[in-house]
Amino acid sequence: MPEQSDTLVRDRLARQRTELANERTLLSYIRTALGFFAAGIPALWWLEGIGFHALGVVSLVFGALFMGVGVWRFVAIKAAINRQPEE
Repeated sequence: MPEQSDTLVRDRLARQRTELANERTLLSYIRTALGFFAAGIPALWWLEGIGFHALGVVSLVFGALFMGVGVWRFVAIKAAINRQPEE
């Protein structure tokens, strides 16, 4: 009987570790997107020249893409985790 209990605890802890890793990955996507935003906004507002404006636009687009991919990935993996049966 103690072996079954140990297995249940181990499985529950493994699930929690997976959920926390998924959240950490989302935060890293958000941090990367914010870095692109932090580079793109000043390039658009304060720097002059067509090259800087293009760099700013590209940076903002990449920031939005990173944010979207990060949220999509988080939701997809969370759904996959929730589909796994809890024992």
